[in-house]
Amino acid sequence: MSEFETHLNTLLVDVFHKILRFEEVTLKSILGMSITVTEAHILDVIGKHNENITVSEVASTLNVSVPTVTVAVKKLQSKGFITKTSCADDGRRFIIGLTESGKKICRAHDLFHRKMVRDLSRDLSDAEKEVLLSGVKKLNDFFGKKAEG
Repeated sequence: MSEFETHLNTLLVDVFHKILRFEEVTLKSILGMSITVTEAHILDVIGKHNENITVSEVASTLNVSVPTVTVAVKKLQSKGFITKTSCADDGRRFIIGLTESGKKICRAHDLFHRKMVRDLSRDLSDAEKEVLLSGVKKLNDFFGKKAEG
């Protein structure tokens, strides 16, 4: 690896881990309880789909396996963050919704993201904002293509 590639690799890995840790610590601070980033993201998907979504649809949206979401849903239900009701059309499927506690976590998660972006961009010039957006868009496009196949 070239010096640039080594440095870029270190930065990408470091930023990824720092964002996850920052998100986890912030959610714990806002909510006064421990919740994983994965759990927050699952609740966020449920909330954004008007709380009318199946496990398979959550898995598809997050690009993870159905068994992974099934385990997480059971845990979230036991924590009192989601509800499961049988699907009227197919009794083998369940519709997932949020409890009031689940909605509170979604609001805190949304607040975290809005504040993170606001704080990150606060001291950037317009030119720096354009460069940052362009670079992150290219990262997103690159990883999107790699994730698809």
